Amino acid sequence: MGIIFDRQQSTKPVLIKRIELTGVAYTSECTACSNGTYADVEGMTECRACAADTFAVRGARECTPCGSDKEYAVVGSSACLARPPCTMRDYFQTHTACDENKETQIMYQWIKPKVCLEDLEGAVHLPASGVKTSCPPCNLGMYYTNSTCEFCPPNTFSNGNQPCRPCQASTTPDRGLSYKWWNTMPPFLTADCFPNDDTGCATPTGWQLAGDHIHSGTGHADDVYLVLSLTVSGFRSVTQLGTKAEVGRVTFEFELQCTSDCILFFIKDKDMVIKSWTGDTKTTHFSYVFYSDKPTIFRWAFTKTQWDKAFTITGKKKYDFADDMAIIRSIAVTNTKDGGASACKPCPLGSPNDGNSCIPCPAGNYIDTKTSKCKECPSNTVVQESNPYDLKSCEKCGSGTRAKDHQFCYSDCKLTLPNQQTFDFSALQGWHSMRGSNLFTGSGTAFYHSFNLSLCGSPDDYSVICTNNATSGGVLEDDGVNEDGVKAAICRTTVIPSSSTDGGHALTAQSVSLGDHLVAVTNETLYEKFNAELTSLANGDTGTVHFYFHSLSSTQACPDGRNTIISMHCNLTYTGKGAILMPASYLDGTSDGCTFHFHWVSMYSCPICAESDYAVVMEQCKKGVQNTHYIKAKKCIEVTKPAMKTQECRMLPFEIQLVIAAAVFVALILCILVVHFWKKNRKLEYKYSKLSQRQTHSEKEDIELPAAETCAIDDDEEEQYDSVEFSNSSSSTGKKLFNKLKAMTGKVRV
Repeated sequence: MGIIFDRQQSTKPVLIKRIELTGVAYTSECTACSNGTYADVEGMTECRACAADTFAVRGARECTPCGSDKEYAVVGSSACLARPPCTMRDYFQTHTACDENKETQIMYQWIKPKVCLEDLEGAVHLPASGVKTSCPPCNLGMYYTNSTCEFCPPNTFSNGNQPCRPCQASTTPDRGLSYKWWNTMPPFLTADCFPNDDTGCATPTGWQLAGDHIHSGTGHADDVYLVLSLTVSGFRSVTQLGTKAEVGRVTFEFELQCTSDCILFFIKDKDMVIKSWTGDTKTTHFSYVFYSDKPTIFRWAFTKTQWDKAFTITGKKKYDFADDMAIIRSIAVTNTKDGGASACKPCPLGSPNDGNSCIPCPAGNYIDTKTSKCKECPSNTVVQESNPYDLKSCEKCGSGTRAKDHQFCYSDCKLTLPNQQTFDFSALQGWHSMRGSNLFTGSGTAFYHSFNLSLCGSPDDYSVICTNNATSGGVLEDDGVNEDGVKAAICRTTVIPSSSTDGGHALTAQSVSLGDHLVAVTNETLYEKFNAELTSLANGDTGTVHFYFHSLSSTQACPDGRNTIISMHCNLTYTGKGAILMPASYLDGTSDGCTFHFHWVSMYSCPICAESDYAVVMEQCKKGVQNTHYIKAKKCIEVTKPAMKTQECRMLPFEIQLVIAAAVFVALILCILVVHFWKKNRKLEYKYSKLSQRQTHSEKEDIELPAAETCAIDDDEEEQYDSVEFSNSSSSTGKKLFNKLKAMTGKVRV
């Protein structure tokens, strides 16, 4: 069951493949109308519901009015009920427009249809209307004029309390929609109540203004949808900053006061549910970022309970949760073409103040807040913000990627890792497709998922397209998304195989992006919010290099967008493009529908051979020549194999040359030691000769030498080798002196 929330919007046809009717039996008599309905003409094809304050039992030909004014009956009743005493929940409060004194009147109205009575015991009366009170300030970007709040003119701004003031030179008004005060329905916002028939809405618009908030009202039937619609005519374009720059965001604060399983849907355009909340919910703040500058309708749809709980067994509407409501306290949308400005932002010098936007900086530039001039971002950075103020707006590309004109990051298929391993995936660039597992819907219809991807390559041709043919035609928009498909680096399409009943054509639908842009190319298995270790091949290999992709398109199931990991596996037996495999533990490459993982096995996933990847083999000398060969010792791709080297043979083997060199070194050390000890010996000879001369002199004078304490010369006696003289009787005299010294030494020894 679905409801179209736009009364003026035309719907597109639904393609139905097959309709089968089974079990319809022939009947010879008419079926009696159920309680609360009647048929006043015999042979009618359907029964009519009784009007308010009337009732009918099964098989009635007309409805019976209630017996008195103290009874009532809603549309389609089988009996009249006693009117209850009125309570505070049976009326609501509104405000009139502000007058010239900035005052508003508080007005009270009964909820229609009125079923309560004021003259019963304990009943409340409708409060007196017309009490004046001060008007609240206008919303941001608006000013008070002609008893109402209007948006400020171009080039001006206001905080809602003061008159509009002009923006200063070199600034631009920061336009948007900001609704915080709810005395009157703000511009571009409409309220509707959608019942499943003509009854159930307490008021035509459903929603009720309450000063500092707007709520869904009380007294509605349980089956109605209460919808707020905010129409935005467009946003200031930021396409010059990149195909996926943030265009704006919508922010709102709400509360659900429910005793049932009520639901609040936040919807974009016709049927894109961004998020939903169920049951009693305390004050919640929610923000949604969007990336398209096209006109957009945001809707808040509230229903009090599930469809099957809103009716009795006989099909009668329930009012069990008439007091359940949704409360919205504030709504704000940024960067709109319409609306007002609450402040002015710096604008690059020389840009005109036309009330809409500044002349944007060139791609890859940011606005210096000190000088209001455009400055180019550092190399290998991109600009993704709609208002790139300050250097922080320049975001660096991830590992292994490079920037294209500062607009987006891509891979040129070449990669060098920190360990100096190099890869070249150029042979794998281009469009690749793979088919998922065969699946079945709850009704038994077979389908499968088809994946298209582009791994790397030229930044000008870096995306693939997934198309839909199960809806009416359309043209692919600039933002890469439309009703007929998506344009992205990786996308998925649901395919319903052809059969004989549909003319032999397969149906494709529900195309989604799995990766709008490339985040990084690296050998790290853990990178930011990515984890490549969750899956692997059967042999446990998690891959040598990983491509990390991210999709900015968020859904209710994936509020942070989708992520895709492509792990590259080196296998020289997989020639050509290789094979793209899905993890055996994941169905269709994912476990949660938000993170996808694929394994690409190919010879081109191997690194390029480096010099260290070869073993060196030397031949024996032949005819004075020796050849050196290089043999690949690791798994790698040979781009340029080292050439064989030829050189003259050495006379001696290298090992023997080392031995000879060591022997020469030892001989040199020995020579140095010989010279050293020879010099020491000369000193001893000199000392000995001096002592011998003294002994000879003492014998001539017949003087007895004193006991020798040392044979060394005095410290102040210089060594004069050139002045040493030996007498002719040195041999005999030396012999005598030696014997005498020996004797003296014997006397001294203890």
